[in-house]
Amino acid sequence: MARRRLSHHQKKRIDEAQKALTTDNDRHQEGLVISHHGGKIIVEKPDGGLATCAVKSNLGAIVCGDLVIFEETADDEFRVLAIKPRDNLLQRLDGFGHVKSIAANITQLLICLAVKPEPNLFLLDQYLLSAEQQRIEPVIVLNKIELLDSPEDPFKLDSIYTPIGYQVIKISVKEQWGMAALKSVLDEKTTVLSGVSGVGKSSITSELLPDTYIKIAEISEANEEGRHTTRTSRLYHLPNAGNLIDTPGVRGFNPLLDPMLSVSAGFREIDQHSAHCRFANCKHTNEPKCAVIDAVKDGEIADSRYQHYLRMLSPG
Repeated sequence: MARRRLSHHQKKRIDEAQKALTTDNDRHQEGLVISHHGGKIIVEKPDGGLATCAVKSNLGAIVCGDLVIFEETADDEFRVLAIKPRDNLLQRLDGFGHVKSIAANITQLLICLAVKPEPNLFLLDQYLLSAEQQRIEPVIVLNKIELLDSPEDPFKLDSIYTPIGYQVIKISVKEQWGMAALKSVLDEKTTVLSGVSGVGKSSITSELLPDTYIKIAEISEANEEGRHTTRTSRLYHLPNAGNLIDTPGVRGFNPLLDPMLSVSAGFREIDQHSAHCRFANCKHTNEPKCAVIDAVKDGEIADSRYQHYLRMLSPG
């Protein structure tokens, strides 16, 4: 049965009711959402224990990283009553145009690529756009570098993304190359581990959490893409006060765009050059004296990034 759509006034009443809930009530506790399991929410209690919680109706999507107010309703039975205000919420659209919430209260987005399957730079730019709009710091990770024939970067990650301020870390979990650099960026941050199936996310998670069993995907020799071994998102605690949220692999990432922000604002170098355009509302498509188009012609903006911007500007 489809969920009944709430009216604006109903949503407002629910929001006000959630805000009124506090942990001053002896029965109410604040907890951190660790995962979903069988339709229930797994919440970490203040003492570090875990509570399997039912969810009060009409709260909306609850995701890893959410801080919630929950109560004990009976012996070892719990219920989530409210979601505390979020710093941010990473979302995407699925193939049917439905909004899928991924994680909340994120500091950092770790975008995992691999030498095989070959990186999809359009998918990478979609991740980067979402991170920029949600003010989440992205880090690009290229795994399986032991498969490179030479130390040169055949995907031009260094030449395209490093100059515009993105950190690119190259690793090999198999050969233990670059793992110290990867671990160092996770301290005291809540990081979402993202990327398509087959890039080695489960191997990375297993390396970062050696005491936690992570099933490693078999790689299909036919298409070099892995099976989805992470079926639901899960938050893990890391050393040095860090958290890692592992998400299911996806074959595409269609970002949920904020209508209040321009697409160009999600492309750092395009946003920077747009300040010099003749028209304040320039879309950077075919307008005269467009500083962005001039920068593309001069090689100051990578053509691939510009083409991806145009593609996201007019999806479909």
